Amino acid sequence: MKTIATYILSTAVIFMVTLSCEREASNVELPGFEQKLVITSFISPRDSASFVKVSSNERIYGDLNIAEGYGNLTVTMSDGQKRIDLEPSGDVYLFRRKDLAVAHGKKYLLEVSSDKGFRAEAECTVPQKRDLAISVDTVRTWYEYPGGNRFSELEMNVYLNDPPGEDNYYSFSVKVLDYNPYFGTYPYIYETYTSDDIYFSDEGNDGKRIFANAVYNGGLPKDSDSTLFIFYILNTDKDYYSWHKSLNKYSGGDDPFREISPAYSNITGGLGIFASYTVDSIAYKLR
Repeated sequence: MKTIATYILSTAVIFMVTLSCEREASNVELPGFEQKLVITSFISPRDSASFVKVSSNERIYGDLNIAEGYGNLTVTMSDGQKRIDLEPSGDVYLFRRKDLAVAHGKKYLLEVSSDKGFRAEAECTVPQKRDLAISVDTVRTWYEYPGGNRFSELEMNVYLNDPPGEDNYYSFSVKVLDYNPYFGTYPYIYETYTSDDIYFSDEGNDGKRIFANAVYNGGLPKDSDSTLFIFYILNTDKDYYSWHKSLNKYSGGDDPFREISPAYSNITGGLGIFASYTVDSIAYKLR
């Protein structure tokens, strides 16, 4: 009898909890939605054309099916002496070097406005041109399968000379061009993996020879001496660095207890990023 009573009581508790979970909250006030323009643009003297992507933030509460339009846009770019209107091209706005050159050490102002009253702006200064004296130290380890088939693993440590007396921010990438006949007449292009964060600064290493990253490429066949590695190091402004670092935190990573932080923005009156960079590179041919 006691067992039956316990069962009835447990069932009643579960039923009540289920009802309470399905009850709608009618006295909760949702946060207000403030629509803003969202801008994404990166400029560099290296590029023949620069692009500005403009969109709008979206609701995360209430009726998510409501699309907030931002009207007809006017996008301008200025270097302090010349001001131009950017031309629309699909979902971006662009300008070419013949219209406005992007020069090392120069400041640029981006302004976006709409006929619905939205307005946002941002500025950035392109880093000075620097010779980073990039170098690569390599270690190639050979392995042999039973039967005589050989392959290798390549470790490449990349270094740069940091310009002294200034704060510098960097981004690292590598492109691999494999001319192995196995892939046909055209090179097989891909990116291999690195050991460290690709965004770093010279904090604590001003003016020193600093380590940029380690690159690994495994399973290379014995006849892969035509493989070409191109290492790129971007010397960026602080906003470029801060925005990309904040994206790593925003994603949350693999740690479920990691604090999620808002993405960095340098847009006044809106959200997003307007930043600049220069590029230095070195090519290494596998021998």
